[in-house]
Order: sequence, then structure tokens, then C-alpha cells
Amino acid sequence: MSAANTEYQALLDEMIKTGKLKPEYKEILLEIGELGSKACNLGLIYGLSWREDANQVILDQYEILVQYNNFLYLTFAETRDYLKNLIAGAEVEQLEKV
Repeated sequence: MSAANTEYQALLDEMIKTGKLKPEYKEILLEIGELGSKACNLGLIYGLSWREDANQVILDQYEILVQYNNFLYLTFAETRDYLKNLIAGAEVEQLEKV
């Protein structure tokens, strides 16, 4: 486990303790974090972040910056699936070039 992943897990644990994050969201957020980093590193997306309500409680919604000023708003499950498919498509495209 990387240091960044350990820090992210600690952040999520603290958010759960303070009531800012539902415990059932932790695992999917860790998965989205890894997929999001990979998608950014591959140049497939420009960034992503979760959404918060007025009390800074994490909502079941992610925003993905796919192009300049072009955002997708998806649930956590949709975000995970979108990123998986996006990465898989890029990997297939790379194999086809070989």
C-alpha cells in the first residue's frame, strides 16, 4: 500500500468519525481514487472530485472533468464503472496499436 493510499484511508476514516462520510462509501471511494489516478496519469480525464452538501457531508456523487469546462456528474457506482471502462478501452486501444 502506498503512502498516499494510507493517507487517503486515514482521511476517509477521520471523515467517517466526524460524520462527514457514510462508512459504506469508504471502499468504493478508495477504488475510485485508484482508478481516477490511473485515468489522470493516462491523460483520459483532467480531474475528479466528490460532491458535498452545504454541511460538507459527502454525497453519493462524483464530478469528472473530461475536457476543459466539461464535467460529468455520476453516482459513486457509475463513476467506478465509467473509469473502469475508460481505462479498459484505452488499454485495448494501446494493444491494437502494437
